[in-house]
Amino acid sequence: MKIFRILYSLLLVIAIAQTPALAQGSRAYKVGLFVPLYLDSAFDESMNYRYGKSFPRQSIPGLEFYEGAEFAIDSLRMENAQVEFHVFDIRSSSGAIHTISRSPLMDSIDLIIGQVSGSDYLQLAQVAQDHGIPFVSATYPNDGGVKNNPQVIMANAKLNTHIQSLYNYILRNWGTRPILWFRRAGEADNRVEDVFKQLNQSPSGGVMKYKQVILPENFTMKDIQSRMDTLRDNVLIAGSLDESFARRFVAACATMPKSHKVTLVGMPTWEGIRDLSRLEYRHLPIVYSTTFYNQAQGFTARFDSAYRTRTFSKPSDMAFKGFEITHYFVHLLMKYDTAMMEHLNDASLKLITDYNFMPIRWSKTSTEPDYYENKRIYILRRQLGAVTQLQ
Repeated sequence: MKIFRILYSLLLVIAIAQTPALAQGSRAYKVGLFVPLYLDSAFDESMNYRYGKSFPRQSIPGLEFYEGAEFAIDSLRMENAQVEFHVFDIRSSSGAIHTISRSPLMDSIDLIIGQVSGSDYLQLAQVAQDHGIPFVSATYPNDGGVKNNPQVIMANAKLNTHIQSLYNYILRNWGTRPILWFRRAGEADNRVEDVFKQLNQSPSGGVMKYKQVILPENFTMKDIQSRMDTLRDNVLIAGSLDESFARRFVAACATMPKSHKVTLVGMPTWEGIRDLSRLEYRHLPIVYSTTFYNQAQGFTARFDSAYRTRTFSKPSDMAFKGFEITHYFVHLLMKYDTAMMEHLNDASLKLITDYNFMPIRWSKTSTEPDYYENKRIYILRRQLGAVTQLQ
């Protein structure tokens, strides 16, 4: 059933990308939705599906984001909103950003929403700057070094922002416990820990007394346990963005004797690790940060039901993000028009999560922001099958 859902959705994207969705009205705002769908590789020239009974895994994140956005488009249609959507598959020849950027259409686009990363993010940021178009970077937790571009809106906070929130929470709630920072050897994990170290500096030395532990490549539970104070409650921080390290770390901690009281603290990448919900990990308190927390239970149930009816599958967090970001920012555009950037934190338009967009300036003397970043970080705990908001 899932393959038919994906095939249906891919075909629907093609139709909508070719035929903009325009609601009734005298003046339409134009919104460009940029997502990686890989349609060129999914269908041949005769529009025959290439994958038989399987599906192209590289298409799934972009497709799920688009499916959520499609529900927002339907909602806007029901409101008779004056909005014209243009959907671009950035992995197709016709939707490539460098091609679209030269199109006359970009002179009339009022808002760009992109589920993009890396060079695609940088290209869209440049397009936004050149054309003076607000650009919502929906999921990428990186500013890419962008400067002097107040059109860029980062909905997903940077790693530094996440680590600062985690640091503040640990210091405030567990600062007197034994705290251990576990990581791999290498530059990638050096960069992560350096952020934590800088936050912990004071004129009199480290504020929080934590110990760094570099684990061997094939570490076991004993490598972790040997560094713990087994007579006290320990805070064990997994200081790496590598998801395979995170999985092995949690699996090792799950085999410790139940008499050892531990709290695991992970990175923002832990939000998408489905293994954390496994039955054998239920007893572990697993704490991590995220910019997205699905707390609107009534809305969530309605969206879940509608999504299952249409797609025969459960909506992922990416689908919720696609819906919420499209719904929020298009309504923001319709409400404030060209003054939208001055009202990025309109609580009256909230659906699921809170936003706290702040202007970021690389230089203290700058008169304009270099970009805007969502600074609202949720601290969550997963334990006994439930996810609880701690902050």
